[in-house]
Amino acid sequence: MTTKATKMNKKSLKTRILQNKQAYVMMLPVLALLLIFSYYPMYGIVLAFKDYLPNKGIWGSAWVGLKHFHAIFALPDFARAFRNTIIISLLTLLFCFPAPIILALLLNEVTNKPYKKFIQTCIYFPNFISWVILAGILGSLLNYSTGTINNVLAAMGLPRVEFLANEKLFYPVLIISCIIKDAGWGTIIYTAGITNVDPTLYEAAAIDGCKRWGMARHVTLPSIAPIILIMFTMQVGNILNANFDAIYNLYNPTVYSVADVIDTLVMRTGFEEGHYERGTAIGLFKSVINFMLLLTANTIVKKINGYGMYEVAE
Repeated sequence: MTTKATKMNKKSLKTRILQNKQAYVMMLPVLALLLIFSYYPMYGIVLAFKDYLPNKGIWGSAWVGLKHFHAIFALPDFARAFRNTIIISLLTLLFCFPAPIILALLLNEVTNKPYKKFIQTCIYFPNFISWVILAGILGSLLNYSTGTINNVLAAMGLPRVEFLANEKLFYPVLIISCIIKDAGWGTIIYTAGITNVDPTLYEAAAIDGCKRWGMARHVTLPSIAPIILIMFTMQVGNILNANFDAIYNLYNPTVYSVADVIDTLVMRTGFEEGHYERGTAIGLFKSVINFMLLLTANTIVKKINGYGMYEVAE
């Protein structure tokens, strides 16, 4: 019986693969990228537990246990970097996460199709600009002496502002720039979810006297709530990443006290100072915390939603 059941399972798996072969073929490049750039480098994790010597290589170097973890926790910059990472991640979760949801709800209310397409193009476009270019544009706009915004302030008789060198203004500049760059791309997911909402639900809501805001609140939002919860889970799983690309291209020594995060500490410790083992240890510590947060968030979402990230809704 067991052999027969196994054969049936194998046959059904083979049948499913054949039925979806085009989808599997499309997945191959993505899987190749994951294997090459995400899984293959994982062998370097052992650096965190070794006293690395270039002439001996990774596997030839001596094991030192948790020595480098004790060293990084004793670093004077570690506590500051960890604190800044949490602050920036929470601000991102508070302001950047809802932005695409709000944009998707607003776009859903636009009935003029040409105007809607124009708005969508405008908000999607920043996603295709690298942070290096975007940081350069922001630097030109916010420059103290020659920046457009400061020139406008000066023309109005107001004092110039050090936007990128002011600790109090770094977080607002960072969050706003993240919203500008990423919100449009996230809107695609929620817009797709909204298009799948049953139109009869809106008709029933209209009969009950719901206006546009009422429909968005009582029909649209509950319908895309499962998507929001899954996206929230993924965001929580990246909470210690703190948008390294944005920070690395926008920060400077004058704002280190508020902008230095775990990833920038890894960059300095591992590459600039040559302590590859410590850089790896910091990165591993961050990954373990992220993984634990992801599992916790997924468990909570599963209780609310009925299914988690790795399950299919019935």
